Parts: sequence; C-alpha cells; structure tokens
Amino acid sequence: MALISRIKYDGPPEGGQRPWLVYKYPSDSLVLGSQLIVNKSQEAVFFKGGNALDVFGAGTHTLATANLPLLQKLVNLPFGGETPFTAEIYFINKVAKLDLKWGTPDPFQITEPRYQIIVNVRSFGQFGIKIADARNFVTQIVGALHGGEVSDHETISRYFKGLVVTKVKNTIAEMIVQQKVSLLDITAFLDSTSTACREKIAGEFDRFGIEVLNFFIESISIAEGDLARVKRILEDRAEFNLLGDERYTRKRSFDVLEKTAENEGAAGALAGAGVGLGLGLGAVGATGGAMADVTRQLRMSPPESKARCPKCNSENPAEAKFCVGCGEKMLVGKIVCPGCHVENQSGAKFCHSCGASLARRKCAKCSQENPPDAKFCDNCGNNLN
Repeated sequence: MALISRIKYDGPPEGGQRPWLVYKYPSDSLVLGSQLIVNKSQEAVFFKGGNALDVFGAGTHTLATANLPLLQKLVNLPFGGETPFTAEIYFINKVAKLDLKWGTPDPFQITEPRYQIIVNVRSFGQFGIKIADARNFVTQIVGALHGGEVSDHETISRYFKGLVVTKVKNTIAEMIVQQKVSLLDITAFLDSTSTACREKIAGEFDRFGIEVLNFFIESISIAEGDLARVKRILEDRAEFNLLGDERYTRKRSFDVLEKTAENEGAAGALAGAGVGLGLGLGAVGATGGAMADVTRQLRMSPPESKARCPKCNSENPAEAKFCVGCGEKMLVGKIVCPGCHVENQSGAKFCHSCGASLARRKCAKCSQENPPDAKFCDNCGNNLN
C-alpha cells in the first residue's frame, strides 16, 4: 500500500452533502515527514488502539516524533528518516450547528393541575451544539466509524434523541405538576422551561465532549381532543359564574332531560336520567311548576288520576259520575269540613282534621242532597239550618 505524504480534508463537495461534523481519513498508512493540513475551524485527532492520542489545530503540520509524543510512546517510533507507521486520523468540524430539531414522537400524559383531567401533551423545538473536546468526542462517539465515512450533525444528534426527549418530558412534567402551571398558561413559561431543559441536557452532552450552545422549546401543545374537553370546562365554568349555582344546576338538568326526550323510549329512560342528575332533579322538584315543563319536553302523558267509590270502594276514573262497580253516584270534588273548613277527599265521611261529620245534607223540602257545608239547598234554595 502506498504511503501517504499529504493529509487533508476540505469538506464534502459543494451542494453535495449536508454540513459535516466528523470525517475519518480513508487510509491509516502514514509516514513520518508527511504534511498534515488542518483547515480553519477544524481539528485533527490521531486515533490508535481505542485511544484518541495527539490533537492538531488549524495550520500545516509536519509529522515528526517531536509533535507526536503520545503516538511515539504507543508505537515507539524511531528517530529520523521517513518511518512508516499506522494510525487513524479524524477531522473534526468545530463550527457550531444551531438549528438541530427535536420533538416528542409520541404524546405523553400529564394531569392538568387547574382542571384535574389527564391530557396528552406534545412538544418540539431546536437546539445548537459544537464540539468542545475533540479527543473526548472521538473516543466516546466516533471511534467505530468506517474509513472514508462522513458524519453530519443530524447523524450524531440521533444518538442523543432519547436523552433529549426524556429530559424534556421530565422538565415539563415538573413545571406543571410541582409548580401547578396550567397547560393553558404554559406559553408564558417557555423561556424558563427551555433554560431548565438546557441545564439538564448540557451535563450529558458534556460527557461526550459536546457543548450545548442553546436549547429552545418552541411549542407545548395539548392533543386536539383534550383541548376540546378543556374548552367545554371553561365554557361551563363561565356559564356557572354568570347564572349562579341554582339556575346553572336547573339548566343542566333540563339540558340532560331534553336530550333524553329526543331519543326513542324517552319515557323509559327518565328514571335513568334522574339517577344521573342526582341533585339536579332535586333542584327541579323545588321549583314549583318545573316538572310540568319536563313532562312536556319528554312528551309523557301524566298518570291518570283515580277516585274510589264511597259505597263499594271500587276504583273509578276521576271524572266518573257513577261507580263502575255498583252504579252509585260518585261524589266529585273536594269536601270542605263545615267545622274547620279543611278540604277532604270526596267520599270521606268524617273530617281528617277535626273529625266532624261530612255527611251530605238532605233538603227537607225537595229531598236534594247538598254538600255538608251548604247553608241553602242547591235545588230549591230552602234554608238547611
């Protein structure tokens, strides 16, 4: 294999690949006296036996034992002459890359502190890095690259994707859970959250010789379905504040009952709706004629009232004039006690309040039966007293 006398890398062809980060020189057959040319914003690292040894900055360097002290100790290079030796050379781009993208591939769940509901959250942004310690970087990250391979910032950043996402999730969760920051207000905390994320991530990158120059969270968003739920809660809360406790509860009760009425079998579903409404129906019952409105909304006929015959106790329709069981004339309407003036059910013989007789008064002149509190006959006007 031919010995190399000039070692240099000018970067990928114009318009070809993306900006490069690290390049492994394709040959490891070198010779003392060779010219190593390192361009501005580059560093060249000699790598052998799993160790990153000597590092050269920008400029032209003649390889000699004097400027390869660590390699000389490892290889035991002799003095003088164009002595061949083997070593891998990595060119490192020291230019900063400030627009690397990151994002959470899947939403993560957080309990929204203000409304106490679980929501799915996503986040994305960008960050910037540069190689701060070329020797450490080559040892930790790129020691296994194949000859002639060029790696860019995107390739290297993929190694840290899981780290970045994990730290971001953890930091956002701490901000929301520990500091009780609502997701609806989180935009106001993007700067402080970004700074906290950078501090947590920087230490991990530093172990690999990489400096994190900046870290930005561009967005923290709630999944569309969860956002709709939060909006409904806000609307309900605003309506509650506007109407007040009692009117809001009554309105919500009617809303549920109205939806029940729109479905088939609404009458049968009323019991289930009542269970679901709980205190809501209680409030409805306390509002006078409110249940009459509910009945109309549910298109339900009120239960048919009944009346019992005072003679044979048979059940008759409320409007019956004669008993279906014995033919006796039904006493329709309420009976007012002549003593305490309390109303009693038709057919009662004694007042349930004072015990006075409620027997109908028979006119001595025309034999017409009159209510017990009548003073004059309904038929002839005779004085009944």
